[in-house]
Order: sequence, then C-alpha cells, then structure tokens
Amino acid sequence: MQRTEMKRTGGFFKDMLEGLKSSVGLSQSVKHESEIEETLQREHFQALKTVRHGFPFLPTAVAFDPIQRILAIGTRTGSLKILGKPGVECHVHHLVDLAVIQIVFLVNEGALISVCSDDTLHLWNLRQKRPEILHSLKFQRERITYCHLPFQSKWLYIGTERGNVYTLNVESFVLSGYVIHWNKAIKISQKTHPGCVVHLSENPVDANKMLSEKIMPSTTLPPSQCGILAI
Repeated sequence: MQRTEMKRTGGFFKDMLEGLKSSVGLSQSVKHESEIEETLQREHFQALKTVRHGFPFLPTAVAFDPIQRILAIGTRTGSLKILGKPGVECHVHHLVDLAVIQIVFLVNEGALISVCSDDTLHLWNLRQKRPEILHSLKFQRERITYCHLPFQSKWLYIGTERGNVYTLNVESFVLSGYVIHWNKAIKISQKTHPGCVVHLSENPVDANKMLSEKIMPSTTLPPSQCGILAI
C-alpha cells in the first residue's frame, strides 16, 4: 500500500516538474520574440517581372524579316515581342494600350514599323539591346487599312478605308504630297466606290506599277476588286 502511494506521489511530482519546465521555456521564447525589433517595411519590397515565357497573349499582327530571320508579334494590348535566333528575345510596349493591327519590317535594316488601331505609325530601332521608338506619326486623314513597303524602298504605301493610297518617307517619317486616289485605279465607266484597301504589292516585272486589292462595301457587288496603280 505504501509503495503504491509513493509511486503515485512520484508520478505526480514528475508531471508537475515537466509542466514547470515547459511553462518556463514558453515564457522565455515569448520574451525572446518580443525583444526582436521588426525593421522590414512594405516599401522595402517591390515585385518585378524578370522573364516572359511563351507565346504573347491576344496576338493581332505578325511579321517576319527573312534575311535577319526575326519574328515580330503584336498584341491587342500594344505589346511587341521580337524573337530571333536562340537566346534572342525582347518584349517592348507602346506608350498606350492600343491594338497593333500591322507590323512592317524594313528588311535587313534592323527596323520595323508598327501600326496601331488609333491610326498611329511608329518606327522602331532594333539595332540596340532594347528597341526604342525613333519616330511616330498620327495619320489623321483617313483610317488605315493596309501598309506595304517594297524591298529596299524608302516609300511606305498606306492604304485607307476610302480606297486611297498615301506615301510616307520612312527616312524622314513624313507624309508625301503624292496621293493615289481610288478613282484613278478603276475603269472610267465605273461609278461605284471600290471599297477599302485590303492589300498592296508591287509588280515584280514593272517597278512602276503596284497591285491594289479592295473590298466592296456592298454585298450586292462582287466581293473584291483589283486595280493596277501607276507609281
């Protein structure tokens, strides 16, 4: 009987000692934590994009330089992703979040022209680590529908929704006064408007002529019409 009581008493004191040790250790840890002074603030941290991977989101335009083998992809949010040989990749953005509707390379010259949905043309310099805009031009005469730059030419041809074709000097990035009006590229007997310019390309045989394709605005007329422009 006495041994049983002593055993119970010993177990009681053992549990009590362990409880005291744990409470003392907890109070010491709380004391140490309270002594640590937090100096890090929200302004000490900043999230930055270090890498972009994959195909651009919402692509709207694409172009390729066959000599330098550079691919450019424009997006609905105004971004440009430029891809070259393995390891060559760059991502830039226009000053405004507008869709890129067309990209035209100055082939083998390390430059490209981007056309945005607000009818603004931008000339980009690609001959540096990070491409930058050299010139910008707001086209205010008509809505731009298609642009074409012949190989090694300094003249960019700008087709519009009214069927006219304007010319832009890519070196000075200034519009020329020379305009090819829509009624100069159709038959004299035709009275209907041919529609907007959807494609332009030079004649491979005669450099003084250009093919202009236009979409008819009315469904009662043929879907498209081509005209030969003298340039």
